[in-house]
Amino acid sequence: MNTPPFRSHLMQQFYSAAKNQSRPPLVLASTFRSKTGNDEGSTRRVHHHRASTTSSPMLSSLNARDVSHSLSSSSRSFREASSEAKSASNNDSTQQHHVYEPSISAQSLQQMISSRRTVSNFLHHPPTSLPVEGGIQCQQILSNAVRRAVECASTAPNHKMSEPTTFHRILSPSAASERLLDISYEVTYQRLLLNKLSGVEACRNEAMRKREKWSKIPAFIVATVGGMEDQYNEEEEQSPYAELPLNAPHTIQQLEDYASSCASIQNLLLSLHSEGIASKWATGTIIRTHALRNLIGCKKDDMVVGLIMVGWTKQVPRMPRRRRELEGDVLKDVNI
Repeated sequence: MNTPPFRSHLMQQFYSAAKNQSRPPLVLASTFRSKTGNDEGSTRRVHHHRASTTSSPMLSSLNARDVSHSLSSSSRSFREASSEAKSASNNDSTQQHHVYEPSISAQSLQQMISSRRTVSNFLHHPPTSLPVEGGIQCQQILSNAVRRAVECASTAPNHKMSEPTTFHRILSPSAASERLLDISYEVTYQRLLLNKLSGVEACRNEAMRKREKWSKIPAFIVATVGGMEDQYNEEEEQSPYAELPLNAPHTIQQLEDYASSCASIQNLLLSLHSEGIASKWATGTIIRTHALRNLIGCKKDDMVVGLIMVGWTKQVPRMPRRRRELEGDVLKDVNI
């Protein structure tokens, strides 16, 4: 009778079941002869081992404990190996299917840039209630915001650190802002008369409407770039409100400085927008007049790049419908 070399009833059942397998567990290879082994020497060694284990209860018990420990260790090793393989498989799958996403801060910056809009209707005070006294606090808020915006504007790229852009701040109400409103009125009135778009009274009414609209703007910034061609001819006498001929950049350096000034203005607009302050970059007739140049103290080779209106608004305009598609039109891949 082939008696299993284990006292434990559970191990005897495991032994009997493993004996009938074509490939029994390796931990029992020394305990019984494999069905695939046919040499007599192996059979004798197995019988000798079986006799020795059955002759000593202590050895039989030790063998059972060793086998149980081996099974437990093998089971743990298998589970650990399976877990590692599964983890590696998941990592490979994640790497294969992972799509890069920008950080939260990057997405916030991109959203802030994309959400900026040009505003035409301004308020002297924020839509939310603030403890203000005669508008002084709001004026101080804007003054500080403009200073921070100009600090950001000065970081725009400029060739050989030329730093060509200068910003002139006008806060309202002030003597400078009142003078700017008068200039706006006169420039509009004379332009309408010159183009004969309507009668004298209608021209005055339209000019006054524009002046009143500008009177609601809390602050103005005039951006100028130096080192340009002379912007006017001193020998020619012109009305201070007449439009001067455009004298564009002529040299590479002048063109680079003008481009740098435009980049500075964009930085300024974005900085204001980040603080919830609306703006408008205007380039109308008024920026090419002696009256405005005299107001801010321009030199002869200073070119006015733009008049920026700054303040608050009740509602930000919607995103206009783009005329061009991004992929394939605005953005084109160069393939050779």
